[in-house]
Amino acid sequence: MPARWGRRENGPVVRPYAVTGGRTEPADGEVLDLLALLIRAGQLGRAEDLTPEHRRILTLCERPTRLVDIASDLRLPVGVVRVLLADLIMDGSINVVRQRPPSDQPGNDVLKEILRGLRAL
Repeated sequence: MPARWGRRENGPVVRPYAVTGGRTEPADGEVLDLLALLIRAGQLGRAEDLTPEHRRILTLCERPTRLVDIASDLRLPVGVVRVLLADLIMDGSINVVRQRPPSDQPGNDVLKEILRGLRAL
């Protein structure tokens, strides 16, 4: 009986831990939020060290992209994508667009004032 190959839609052939070289946490220790906004930087790190997954991430990040969307497009677990992104962030290929922390965002009183002003128009 001949060996049967699985369909390509069934998922990746390589296990996720092999994609990250066995690493389970980002090298820089920072855990990115699922909604972190990422964009490709002008410079590119060492091209010879890039895996196909790193290259795909760089292509996806040509426009601002969320971590969760990258994981979905790559069909890889979020933890694996976090490790790969940390590599690219550390070598300067990807920038994280930092959002204001909730404590720095305007409070309800400011928003109510704006709403009153708009209604007055």
